[in-house]
Amino acid sequence: MNDRNLKLIGERLERFREIRGLSRTVVAQRLGIASEELADLEAGRKSLRREWIETLRDAFALDPAWLLGGRTLEDL
Repeated sequence: MNDRNLKLIGERLERFREIRGLSRTVVAQRLGIASEELADLEAGRKSLRREWIETLRDAFALDPAWLLGGRTLEDL
């Protein structure tokens, strides 16, 4: 995955979290990672693992297609 895609996914993850009113701490705990690692994901410095995407889908009803760039914000 290239840097541009990582940045887009990170921005969408952060936007989703903010729309839902979720703190970085809450999401990070659910993913089993540190808040700093979630910050790296949101900044596009780190790739999401498949199991994290599945956890986001199951725990927060986050659509993986939207997260990965396949749909628009209005579809959220």
